[in-house]
Amino acid sequence: MRSSAGPERSTTWLGGVAVFTIVLTPFVAYLAPNGFAPLLTLAGLLCLPALARSRPGSPPMMALFVLVMWALISLVWSPAAPHVADLKKYEDLEGVTALKLLFQLAFYGSAVAALGQLSERSKARAGTVMVVCVLALALLVALDGISAAAFYRWLRVLIHDPERPDLAIVKVSMPTYALALLFWPAARIMSSRGWTPAVFVLLAATVIAAFSTSADASWTALTLGAFAWLSVRYLGKPAARVLVAAVAAPFVLGPVLLLWGVHSGFVAWLHRHVPRSWDMRLDIWAFTANQVQQHAIRGWGIDASRTFGPAIPLHTHNAAMQLWLELGAVGAAIGGVFFSWVAYRIVAVTGASRRDGAMAAGALITYVVIGGVSFGVWQEWWLALGALAVIGCGFALGLKSPTPSRQGEFSRSR
Repeated sequence: MRSSAGPERSTTWLGGVAVFTIVLTPFVAYLAPNGFAPLLTLAGLLCLPALARSRPGSPPMMALFVLVMWALISLVWSPAAPHVADLKKYEDLEGVTALKLLFQLAFYGSAVAALGQLSERSKARAGTVMVVCVLALALLVALDGISAAAFYRWLRVLIHDPERPDLAIVKVSMPTYALALLFWPAARIMSSRGWTPAVFVLLAATVIAAFSTSADASWTALTLGAFAWLSVRYLGKPAARVLVAAVAAPFVLGPVLLLWGVHSGFVAWLHRHVPRSWDMRLDIWAFTANQVQQHAIRGWGIDASRTFGPAIPLHTHNAAMQLWLELGAVGAAIGGVFFSWVAYRIVAVTGASRRDGAMAAGALITYVVIGGVSFGVWQEWWLALGALAVIGCGFALGLKSPTPSRQGEFSRSR
């Protein structure tokens, strides 16, 4: 039967942008992960015409805007702030993180907002493309991981830029972060279409890729994301409500827990039992927690993490601790509000569909965990990948099994 609601609104242009972005995703993830930043920027630019009409404000976007404004203000006291006299060329401005954040918020936000308006037909097409691309990427990285990055090294030789085997395997591990995030919407789409065997193939390939490339953060995040998925899928809204507190806790208690761990001896105990990479992280986090105390409210200023020498190599490898160090309690609170609001929305989504809520919970926990142990909070490509995960989840929201839908339509027609 034809729906009485009338024909579906066409979103051909946005659908084309979505497919274009998704098709390039495996190539960017495998060959140049930093390319996620220009890819999402381009997608945002292409989506701008769809945002010409006024629309109600988005609370998470407002939180991020306030955070960026606070980051700009913190340039006043940041030891990493450039002198105005030195900002003579475009390259000089490009090095100002707070300014880049402003443009990233505009372009990534444009892509997320516009591609969230796709018609059902465009969503279905983009979702199918995403499933194919994510599965292909997972199989490639898994095989390359098992073969010690043989294919990646062959490609580097082909372009006359050979890579050492140990560095090659590190490069091949980078796509596992995209796989860990995009697994959830891809699996949701597969499941809704009855492609259950493909879900297990994707899961196995993603896990093999993470383990074979020693991407500890990826498989750890995927494991905790699976726990969140199971909890929300089978316990519903009560589990989703717990998620709100879980994602807020690092932003509220991060330095306090680290300082308690140091003074109680728990961190010293961990030092004796964790691998070297985690041992180094513990040193960074303990040092960061100690520095937070000196400017607990305002923070040291944007990019101050880069000024502490060997004690903090480039960044804290923990999003919440970096916010505390650089933007103080104010920045950490705003970051906590953003992630808490996202988690709170998952509660509402779970009320409508546990499958959708579980997918969103898995993706959120995966992002928070990887950001909590690996990357700097301001890394453009990582922020872009987060935006891409939101877009991917948008493709999967509201999907239903085709068989019950057809049965229900048949019943109504009778």
